[in-house]
Amino acid sequence: MSKYNYFSVLDVDGYAFPTEPQASFDFNSQGFMFLNRGSHAIQYSFDGSTVHGDLNPLDASRGLTFDGRCECKAWFKGVDGYGTVRVEAWR
Repeated sequence: MSKYNYFSVLDVDGYAFPTEPQASFDFNSQGFMFLNRGSHAIQYSFDGSTVHGDLNPLDASRGLTFDGRCECKAWFKGVDGYGTVRVEAWR
């Protein structure tokens, strides 16, 4: 069985989700992790339109791990228009 891993540090720029996902990998994850590396809140989506949650640097949601969630794309937007997010995924 092949091993699959994804890692990227992404600059988030904008108040709206972009048309194309910022994080896209060609496998369905077994789990993944988001970490807000900036000082502004970042919202994330798994479909590019619905806000599914946020990464708030002021509380425990700064870093979130999703075990057992199968995704292959993620979109991000800054609550204040900008930020930086670290994304890791595995299968």
